[in-house]
Amino acid sequence: MQTDKTYQTLLEQLSRGAREVTFDYDCSDTVMKTFQRIMEEHPELFWLTGSCKYSKSVRGNEVRVVLIPQIMINDDELLRRRKKFDQAVDAFVGTCRGDSEFDTVLKIHEAIIDKTEYNFASAKALGAGVRDNEAAVRGMSAYACLVDGNAVCSGYAKAFQVLTGKFGIRSSRVHGIKLDGGGPHEWNIVYVDGEPYHMDVTWDDPVFAQGVKGFRTYDYFCVTTEEILKTHGIDRDSEAPLCTADANNYFVKKGYCLDRYTFEGAADIIRAQLDHETVYLKFPNNAELTRAAEELIKKMKVFELAEIRERYNSLQMSTTACGTLAVRFLKK
Repeated sequence: MQTDKTYQTLLEQLSRGAREVTFDYDCSDTVMKTFQRIMEEHPELFWLTGSCKYSKSVRGNEVRVVLIPQIMINDDELLRRRKKFDQAVDAFVGTCRGDSEFDTVLKIHEAIIDKTEYNFASAKALGAGVRDNEAAVRGMSAYACLVDGNAVCSGYAKAFQVLTGKFGIRSSRVHGIKLDGGGPHEWNIVYVDGEPYHMDVTWDDPVFAQGVKGFRTYDYFCVTTEEILKTHGIDRDSEAPLCTADANNYFVKKGYCLDRYTFEGAADIIRAQLDHETVYLKFPNNAELTRAAEELIKKMKVFELAEIRERYNSLQMSTTACGTLAVRFLKK
């Protein structure tokens, strides 16, 4: 098919850092869509901003189509960044291999969050429509996340896609909006043990935690479509499969879920996590979460547990709109 030929030619040339790609046949109807498909499937081409232009010329029976991608750095800088990017990816891969797909995906999730700070300056500029500032545009790239250590949501999502791909784990990106005030947003679909899940690494970063600053969340680690739609809106043209599995959801996998709050049930989950920095309890709704927070935290019933009372005398806590209670116990 001509589309496949166009895809292969374009991908090969763009991967080499080409600043223009010429076709000696008429692919003007598909070349832009093909370019966007490559942008979706190959986030390792971090130097491409996602913008491009093309021209078509006809001379007799000869047709010539030229696509020019937007690249905002020179060839020397591109070569330098490619080397740094490859080194960074290798370093991440070296630390993220797990015993299962779940473990590997979790290690990638943790490594990206540990490495990356959300780039609010870039987000503000991009939100204002700035597209001619290289630093702001770079914030949307996998390079910004894995090398610079600061990125916006698309940078997080592209980095996640790059790293999962290194382990043969299929992932893609979802385009949508944040329901709490709108604005564009981007996250991932990841296939774990053959099942698709939504994964939003950006919103699990502690910078977005409510309550006490610094609480990492797992509210968006391998969640269903039903769960993600509580806080996210998916663009109509974004190809997101229906996600219904929950076996690899973080809280389900770890055994931190309670269908309803009981002190005894919560106590068992808390005891199982006392060697962790943060203890998590996941509830199906805010009503059960509120009951738990009221009794365990506000009424300090959690200190009735001897294991807690003997080692700790205070705590910090955070709750999320997704029904999660996170507690950090402070030593005496």
